[in-house]
Amino acid sequence: MLYKMIIFIFIPVLTLLEAAVITNVEPPTLTVGLSRNLKVECLYLQGQNPAMSYLMSLSLYQAADKTESDFSFIASINSFDSDVQAENVEDSNAKFSGQINNKNESFLRVVWEFPKLNRSGVYKCEANGINTLGKAVTLSSTAVVIGVRPDNEQLVHTLQKLTQNMENLQSRMNSTEDHVRILDNFNKLKSSEQNNLTNALFVVTPTFRGKRYMLIKNQLYITANLAEVLCGVFGGYLVEIDSDEEYRFIRDHLLSLHMFYCVLTGATDEKQEGVWINRYSKTPAKYLNWGPGEPNGRGKTNCQSYGYYVDSWYMNDIPCSLLADCPVGFICEVDIKN
Repeated sequence: MLYKMIIFIFIPVLTLLEAAVITNVEPPTLTVGLSRNLKVECLYLQGQNPAMSYLMSLSLYQAADKTESDFSFIASINSFDSDVQAENVEDSNAKFSGQINNKNESFLRVVWEFPKLNRSGVYKCEANGINTLGKAVTLSSTAVVIGVRPDNEQLVHTLQKLTQNMENLQSRMNSTEDHVRILDNFNKLKSSEQNNLTNALFVVTPTFRGKRYMLIKNQLYITANLAEVLCGVFGGYLVEIDSDEEYRFIRDHLLSLHMFYCVLTGATDEKQEGVWINRYSKTPAKYLNWGPGEPNGRGKTNCQSYGYYVDSWYMNDIPCSLLADCPVGFICEVDIKN
């Protein structure tokens, strides 16, 4: 009976210890480019922990997934100076805060603005202190953040919200005398939202002769027409390659990433077989470096793309209707305005 009683008492004590340290994440699922903030908190409740009489420090760690045993340090705070020591104090998208309070609640908090995919994973909160006998005590808990990339429906919804925000600001600007301040807010909001969406969805090159090129990161299973529309949303159009120099730049910065089997470009011969015209500019395609035996669709594959042949990337023709038979991406070309 005594043995059973000891076990019965021991289980609630473990529950109290676990409850004393809480790892809180908001939101538990982040959508890259669309989630505005990720908050991770390490909370310690002094009144719920009889095993630790004095809290000395709180630390926060991250691992890529549950199977990984090596956690990377993010931040910590101690009871001596109450300063938060962070992994990278130069990270402008992260805001750190915290306090040690041995009479009430202690916390360590980090908030990332527009978090990237690398912020998903397992977070561990660790509390270090001493018990009534002066012996070291360590308590910990974990929480998981799941990272996902936006799907088409989420993207459309976010773009609609962005458009509504733009229209609301534009309406306010038209009906107020404080045009300069409102216009500044309008431009900042537009630039911030679009830049974060762009970086979430595309791999973006440096500027090349007044242009930037953007390769979609995920296959969206859309038609060539919808790819052109999506490029337009971000201020561009399906890429129109006019020279060997432009091709080499795109090859070295985007195609060489080998993210897709085929990468859609802006030319099509839908209107006249064998006559390749750029969708956006309506001009004849100037630069055609076809792969061996290409084009070979004979009327069924009317969209120009790049595919990998043995040692490099060359043009081939693919169907325009639905880009889903194999992993297909697309590249947008954006003119940079001074």
